[in-house]
Amino acid sequence: MHYGIIIAAGDSKDFVAHAEAAEAAGWDAIFTYETVWGVDAWVTLTAAAMRTSRIRLGTMLTPVPRWHPWDLAKVTASLDNISGGRVILGTGLGAITPNWIAFEPDEGRRVRAEKFDEGLDVLFGLWQGQPFSYEGKHFRAQPTDLHVPGRPVQRPRIPTWCVGLSGSRKSMARAARCDGLLPNFPGIGPEGGETFQQWVDVVGEITALRHELGYTGDYDIVYETTTDLADRAAAVAHAQRVADAGITWYLDSDWMAQPDDPFAYQAERIQAGPPR
Repeated sequence: MHYGIIIAAGDSKDFVAHAEAAEAAGWDAIFTYETVWGVDAWVTLTAAAMRTSRIRLGTMLTPVPRWHPWDLAKVTASLDNISGGRVILGTGLGAITPNWIAFEPDEGRRVRAEKFDEGLDVLFGLWQGQPFSYEGKHFRAQPTDLHVPGRPVQRPRIPTWCVGLSGSRKSMARAARCDGLLPNFPGIGPEGGETFQQWVDVVGEITALRHELGYTGDYDIVYETTTDLADRAAAVAHAQRVADAGITWYLDSDWMAQPDDPFAYQAERIQAGPPR
């Protein structure tokens, strides 16, 4: 199992410092969040790439429906080349928050889902290189040989994790076509509250669906939690339980924390190291 940490607060300089510290502390990946109005996730990750050499860099998560997929393709491919193949792209519909609707109207869940599916089509196609063409309801692309960016370093593509709602075939099928599942559970809010058995069950659910749909190859299942720093032995035992369930990534995060000193709070979590 691999171990990552999500930085839920701070500016780009803070994130770069955290990325350097996380690499030194043995974390496998570090993630930032992406907003409509706020610190730019991709500028931040690029800065971190220039100051690190091993740790993987990603988003938790990118709202694909609000991107032009060709813009997302070139940004991610550029960073994958700069970093030597260390990008992970976390994707979802995006949460409709005041930060979003202050600038863009909500087109509705159905339209966002359509744009999500088409956006993945175009993104994956462009990463494969030219010639590429596509004709969808919301997006279209024609082959071009002008200023074509380099393909991502990673093959067959940049690992793309996708939110999937357990029990929803359409949502889970979207995640199944990607490279990893960010599980969501019905009736569970952002503060969590799902049972561990639900995590165990979702491993079987996505595995069976991928087999049914004919997808093969490695696939990630991503577990997110807030590690208890006060009891290292319990944290290690829990992480082992997660790994035994077939989950491949353990992500430490604390979205709800409101410490007096967010930088110091996150630095402490990083320095504690992954609960291997």
